[in-house]
Amino acid sequence: MDINQKIAERIKQLRKEKNLTAEKLAWYSELSKSCVTYAEKAQRDIKMSTIESICKGFGITIADFFSSFK
Repeated sequence: MDINQKIAERIKQLRKEKNLTAEKLAWYSELSKSCVTYAEKAQRDIKMSTIESICKGFGITIADFFSSFK
C-alpha cells in the first residue's frame, strides 16, 4: 500500500469516528468537498497543506494524524 492510500484510509477512519460527512469535513477544513473526496479516495497525490487543513477540520494535530502509521 502506498502513502496516498494510507492517508486516504486514515481520513476515512477519522471521518467515520467523528460521524462527519465529507461535506461537513470540507466545511470545517475550509476545503472543497471534491478536495476531501479526492483525498479520501487517493485519486490524487495529496499536498501537505491539504493534510494540515483536514487535520484542522478534525481538530487534531498533524502528529496525531500520522501517529497510527507504521
